[in-house]
Formats: sequence, structure tokens, C-alpha cells
Amino acid sequence: MKITIETNEQGSGCKVWLGETAVSFPNLEDAKTYIGQLEERIEAASHTFVQDAGNPEAR
Repeated sequence: MKITIETNEQGSGCKVWLGETAVSFPNLEDAKTYIGQLEERIEAASHTFVQDAGNPEAR
């Protein structure tokens, strides 16, 4: 998934684009925090999928 940050030209807020979906934030710091948390969740979930794939009873 493509993740980009778009800042408001007037300096009031920004958007984080997750593919075709935008999430608005009041400032760049909050947007970067959100992306960091999102990446941590994706990483944690990927380990679960790998473990489940090796265990046919997990389905």
C-alpha cells in the first residue's frame, strides 16, 4: 500500500493518504505518529499470519 503525506499549503494541517483513502491531521507530527503506529500494527499482524499459515488448525 502506498502511504504519502500531503501538507496544506496554508500550513494548517495535513493528510495521510493510504492508497486512495485520506486521513486528516492537525499537524505533521501527529501524521508521522499515526504512520508509525500503523506500521507497528501491520508488522505485528504479519507475524500472526505467518504463524497461522504454518498451523492448519488455526483456520
